[in-house]
Amino acid sequence: MKKLVLAITVLLVIALMIGVGVFKLGLVPVNADVPPSGLETRFIPIAVHASVANHAEEQPNPMVPTDENLIAGGEVYTVMCARCHGVPGRGPSVLGASFYPPAPQFTVQPSGYSEGELFWIVKHGIRNTGMPAWGRLLSDQDIWHVVAVLRRLNSLPSAVENSRSKLH
Repeated sequence: MKKLVLAITVLLVIALMIGVGVFKLGLVPVNADVPPSGLETRFIPIAVHASVANHAEEQPNPMVPTDENLIAGGEVYTVMCARCHGVPGRGPSVLGASFYPPAPQFTVQPSGYSEGELFWIVKHGIRNTGMPAWGRLLSDQDIWHVVAVLRRLNSLPSAVENSRSKLH
């Protein structure tokens, strides 16, 4: 039994050393203009979702989705988010699609995150994705306004749509 434990320990140490060597020698591709490996595309999103779920406080949006609140959120979304995440009626963002991983296109596919998770993501950002932490530039109220808009991006009331079209 001791030999088996020792053999497993040695194999794990060797595997760790090989892994560190691969990273230190620069053998892991980091360029964003080639498709990532299947391993990367399978496991990185799992890690991101798990981390967001672990860190985000599960809470409902305190902003009632009135026209006024949605207009405020639409203004912030248009100025700070639309370049990467898309504008309703205009299709996906070319800029957002050029990121790795590509920025979610909320006009095409609504987010699967809860409101509390979306708030956390907007406030704290996601490292190595191009998603900045907006918490130093936007108030919590502004972030909640954006979250309200994200939940309704493709079904905004006409008053909000009319207000948004004036910004372009």
